[in-house]
Amino acid sequence: MGLILQHYAKDGATQITGKSWTKAYAGVAQTAEKFYLQNVGDRDSDAMELRIGEVSGNDGSTMIRTGLDVDSVMPPYGLAAVLGSAGAGGIWGATGLVYWVVTAVNASGETVASLEVSINVDDTTKKVTLTWEQAPGATGYKVFRTTDPGVYGASSRRATLSGIGSTTYIDDGDALAAGTPLTENTTGGAAPNYGTPPTLGTAALVLGELAIGQWSCYWLNRVVPGATPELGNPRQALLQFVET
Repeated sequence: MGLILQHYAKDGATQITGKSWTKAYAGVAQTAEKFYLQNVGDRDSDAMELRIGEVSGNDGSTMIRTGLDVDSVMPPYGLAAVLGSAGAGGIWGATGLVYWVVTAVNASGETVASLEVSINVDDTTKKVTLTWEQAPGATGYKVFRTTDPGVYGASSRRATLSGIGSTTYIDDGDALAAGTPLTENTTGGAAPNYGTPPTLGTAALVLGELAIGQWSCYWLNRVVPGATPELGNPRQALLQFVET
């Protein structure tokens, strides 16, 4: 499968393949908007850059400004499950495939869910150990469980963990509590803007390496100088995510 990148809107949940902006007028300030990028492939990426390219017939590429998000917490990645590593003591009601996701929280809110992990609970007396990579800026995590892949109902929360180092959880199969993963990332701020943009510039934006399941977040804006010709100038630009 290789490297596959998914692009998301400012809520951190709505996948997009392009973006149409409201009409930009020369000399009128535009509103910056937030975007996410996630590696959903089966290999880690090399260092990633966001580069702005030209589209034939217009000069929109000169008007783009970008900057890395500095406030939001990214969803956890690297989630893995091991059966029996914590020994006996499980109280699973039945054997079969079980699925988990994890979210990260901070003082402002909660992320969307990590990529899902599953394991076949073939022994009802064994515990399952979950581990994941620490999410920078997180003050804790929530663990959710289901037996229906991708479907986490109103009572699918298994645990709420406090502390930045809480990246391991041992599930013995006990009952679930009220709670389901959020459908938007609110760790940088609430809707409609989901945060405040950082200082934006014109240089290629360095996103860094993205491991499998890892996220990055950036802001983008268009700045149309005064007296820019309107007629026949669609002001388009091409965004390219490039491994360097």
